[in-house]
Amino acid sequence: MKRTVSLLVLCCSIAGMVCAQDKTNVTNEDKTFELPADKITRRFQVDLDKGNKMEVELIDIADLERIGNADSLVRDFLQNLAPLKDSLSDDLLYKRIDYVIETAPAKKIRIRQGRPNSTSYVIQQGEAAALKLEQDTINLAGSTGTGKNKAGLSYRISFFMNSWSELGAYADGRLNEKLRALKQNYRTNWTRGKDGRMHLTNDPAISAKMGQGLFDMPGDMLALTAAAGAQNYKNYFAPSFSLGATVTTSIISRNSRIKREIGIYWEPMFFFGKNSNGKLTTYRNDFLTLSYGQGPEKRVGRESSMLFIFSVGYLVHREGDYVAPHTIRIGAGRLSLFEGKTKLEPMLYFNDFFKGVTPGIRLMQYF
Repeated sequence: MKRTVSLLVLCCSIAGMVCAQDKTNVTNEDKTFELPADKITRRFQVDLDKGNKMEVELIDIADLERIGNADSLVRDFLQNLAPLKDSLSDDLLYKRIDYVIETAPAKKIRIRQGRPNSTSYVIQQGEAAALKLEQDTINLAGSTGTGKNKAGLSYRISFFMNSWSELGAYADGRLNEKLRALKQNYRTNWTRGKDGRMHLTNDPAISAKMGQGLFDMPGDMLALTAAAGAQNYKNYFAPSFSLGATVTTSIISRNSRIKREIGIYWEPMFFFGKNSNGKLTTYRNDFLTLSYGQGPEKRVGRESSMLFIFSVGYLVHREGDYVAPHTIRIGAGRLSLFEGKTKLEPMLYFNDFFKGVTPGIRLMQYF
């Protein structure tokens, strides 16, 4: 059969689970067909019927508005799959079909098939028939050409079907209707269902692990921290270090994830000068500091951006005449550099109800 569209087909048979991937060894094949798992930020699931489901995965939530006509995507996929139907004729094999949505003439399709480790049967009227229990998976991956991953694949629409051949029946407007409902309402209210998932209030068939498609939220955590620092104080340049502990909690607020950090630190500052005998001496002045920060939670392994951070320190040990007794140090806001390991924080020192007010800035290097 002559076709105006060429097909790049990668077909192989596997005995194990077709969806399993070794993420530690990403091949060129994976780069072609897979959405980078570590970059996915949103995941939504749509219940269709008969146990069939649609899933939408995104790298950038802004791409949700840029995804085109879902029904057309499915029809184009089935049209390009038509020459390969013979290779999918064994209904007892469960299948994973990956399709890259592109405007170029060459379409990319990968087919994987597997046989269950055991054979199941259904018996009716004394006759046994083989029973298929595993669903087929169809992945349609594409790029919007914008956003956080504009150079590669940026979204994936997956279908989990009792049989891949049932997919075409849903391209009758229902897929577009669900995608439209998701685009219009994902920012609105979500309610927890009996299945433990969050369901879109305006369309309960759309669900997610958490509201707005968020997922992969870490639990509460206690961390010990150490940092070296330096700051200016009046006419002095004072090195310092910090030892302490930070309690991090993550909560859901109005369908978004919020990260809160509360920390307590011992922070000695060092001044250098000559004593009464003319000998160079180190003078240590210790602050006990409490800090509080809050910001939107990022995925595990990525630093969260603190929209609000505040710290207050009190002088608990004094040597020399460098720092006035009862000095309080306030910090507000931090600039993070180099993946959060280096921070700049503006400071304000004062004593006895805002006497001797002195501004400063502190550089901290965390380990």
